[in-house]
Amino acid sequence: MGYLFKASSINAARAIYALNWFDIAPGLAYISKDLGLQVVQLGIATTFFYVGLAPFQIIGGAFASRIGSRRVAFIGLLLLGLGAIASGFSQNLVELCVSRFVAGWGSAFFFSPGLSILRDISPPESYPLQVGIYNGVFGLGAGVGALGWVFVDRAIGWEYGLMLGGVLVISIAIENAIALRGVHEHKAESFGFREKMLKVLRNKYLWFIAIGTLAATFVETIGGQFLVYYGEIYLRLASVYAGFIDGLFLTIGFLGGVIGGFFLSKEKVRRPFTYITLIVSSIFFTLIPFSGNILFLTLIVAVCGFTVQSGFSALYVLSMHYVRDKAMVPFALSFVNFIGIAVGSVSPFFFTLLTDRIGPDFGWIVLGITGIVLVPVLLLARPDTILET
Repeated sequence: MGYLFKASSINAARAIYALNWFDIAPGLAYISKDLGLQVVQLGIATTFFYVGLAPFQIIGGAFASRIGSRRVAFIGLLLLGLGAIASGFSQNLVELCVSRFVAGWGSAFFFSPGLSILRDISPPESYPLQVGIYNGVFGLGAGVGALGWVFVDRAIGWEYGLMLGGVLVISIAIENAIALRGVHEHKAESFGFREKMLKVLRNKYLWFIAIGTLAATFVETIGGQFLVYYGEIYLRLASVYAGFIDGLFLTIGFLGGVIGGFFLSKEKVRRPFTYITLIVSSIFFTLIPFSGNILFLTLIVAVCGFTVQSGFSALYVLSMHYVRDKAMVPFALSFVNFIGIAVGSVSPFFFTLLTDRIGPDFGWIVLGITGIVLVPVLLLARPDTILET
């Protein structure tokens, strides 16, 4: 089988993986009612997904560099599926937090190994485009979860909706295990592995890239998780319209990822394109509470969704400039992703706290401005510097 078939298999897993991140969004209003949770408690529950996601990025990347990406990616998809199914069985805040934590843990184990497998199977000149597609299908799958699960939850209930997502991800895990057999993997030797990891962790340029692209983390995390809830509760939109807005935000990321991958393949425009997309995404994010009608809100959300996936693609493409040892690619990717998620994991709680204590507009404004302020940090990551790991 050619690399395109295998890449398609990985991207299908990535889409269903994303679906399980955001299929909870249409159910938040139902969960709040059925489990008796306030908005801040919903923020805590959604934050626990990222609490599981953040630390296991590093662990998953280390395992993938040592024992191979295929095995770790498979384990990650299984854990994500089991966590999603357990989320549907939750009867209180504690159970929901634990199950979302497990789902986040599984997600962490899949992300960088999946991206590393793409690196192993793709021709070098095709890798930036494949990264764009990888991030684009995340938006596609997330959009299906956010919009499609409006109807799924209405038909079968939020509990069975979350369980259905879990079953789908376990099924694609089995398909991946079959489709990716025989893929050549780069594995690091145990001797000197600790030193190689420390060298990656100490590299300031990877830190600069991760911090400079935090705008994308804020926009995707809050937009994907809270546009439905915000639309229904504060803008008084019907659930179908609120789900459409969130679905558009996420789904249009597919086009943004593919087109962004095309521009990121061109070295001369790679960095200017990165700066522009991050700033535009953040500016439109801050405009969400100022939308006077659904048409203006649709336009704002479409621009945010289109640009945000290019920001993530830029993070992973630029990071590869600083990694020579192919065996350390999964760990380096997981590290830069960890930084973003570690900071971004508190954003749902911070957003809901601002919403609850000050007003529904301030969360969007504060996080959007914070993302813009951090973009210049990217200038500190000099393009002529290479990390030798």
